[in-house]
Amino acid sequence: MNNNKTVFISAPFFPPSAMPPAQRVRLLVSHLHEFGWKPVIFTVDQYYREEAADPWMVEITGNRFEKIEVKAWDQRKTRKFGLGDLGIRMFYNLYHSILKQAKKERPALILYPVPPWYIMVMAPMIKKATGIPYIIDFIDPWLYPTNLKDFKTIISQRLARLLEGRSVRDSDAIIAVSQGILDDLITRNPTISEKLMVAVPYGVEASDYEAIHVKREIGQIVTIRYTGAISENMLIVVNTLLKAIKIVSKTLPIRVIFTGTSYAGIGLAKPMMTELISSTGVADFVSEYPNRVSYREALEINKSADMQLLIGDTTPYYAASKLMGLVASGVPFFAWVHEDSFPAKFLEELNYPLCMVYRTEELGTEEKIAQLAKALLNNLLNRDKFVPVSLENPVFNKYTAQAMTKTFVDIFQKIS
Repeated sequence: MNNNKTVFISAPFFPPSAMPPAQRVRLLVSHLHEFGWKPVIFTVDQYYREEAADPWMVEITGNRFEKIEVKAWDQRKTRKFGLGDLGIRMFYNLYHSILKQAKKERPALILYPVPPWYIMVMAPMIKKATGIPYIIDFIDPWLYPTNLKDFKTIISQRLARLLEGRSVRDSDAIIAVSQGILDDLITRNPTISEKLMVAVPYGVEASDYEAIHVKREIGQIVTIRYTGAISENMLIVVNTLLKAIKIVSKTLPIRVIFTGTSYAGIGLAKPMMTELISSTGVADFVSEYPNRVSYREALEINKSADMQLLIGDTTPYYAASKLMGLVASGVPFFAWVHEDSFPAKFLEELNYPLCMVYRTEELGTEEKIAQLAKALLNNLLNRDKFVPVSLENPVFNKYTAQAMTKTFVDIFQKIS
């Protein structure tokens, strides 16, 4: 007999991980019980992770779920051969664990949040063996525009083109953090256009920020902070930003700090912006710290800033996992985002004033740099007049963790 209220979630990244996919699943499992659903999490033992453990993530996730941990190939050995991808390293054990439990418990469905993307490959295999429907949740696209020509990137993207098709075609529904990701999937796989496909942006748990209490230093130097990864497709956006910041620095004493700019794990992180910082001549007041920090530390860093930054990339589908958190923080943040992206449209609907949009072809032009510098300076000078977004705002409330979970549950009900 099918257990209509049990959902298996394949979550290689799960607390104590604080990576974006772990945050997405953590928000889900914190609320699924409110809608009568029981989540069973399949993840990997912390020993096999490359990111640091975050105890606070475990604390705020709660215990309203069942967790099954599996082993993986040891990265301390596989890294010697250039293999670090968690999805590959745990594939065999994850596949057999989910398959065994699915045959035993007969869940209503299986959810595969990705990345890591290679776990998508097992989805149609398990469905064929059990008949249990599945959903893929694209937190990031597997195929993406890149100028990198290294062997690893070329092979990875070729495998993605080869393997993505069957996984999405055999799925029973597809979720993504932005509509742009879904549109790109349909372009590559036209036959999926009739499937249930829903854009579900990242939600936020406002209580995370209520637990953070910091004293903001008041001084002559204005502190601007960005916390999060800087990807290849963000570099040209950051380049324009740094040139604008340089202009601002001639009028206002500032320091700009980028933290956690690399996706890499412990001991593997390398600066992403060294060349940009040097070429734009901002090294005196712009610093980069590539190592990722804990979730709580990230919130403390952001709440201590005079102003935070939200930075988009060159793709319209970039959804910015930190967006709702920045709104919930109550601290002023300046958004510099693609005009067709979800963050741009959401902030416009919210009537958020500290936002400037761009088209990719405008990046790096003298006119856009000057416009950005003027907007930044004006907002920094008037930061004390900033009025935080009300957490009761109906536009914001559409994207709480609970609202996000409700959307997932509505999709679960339709396919189970």
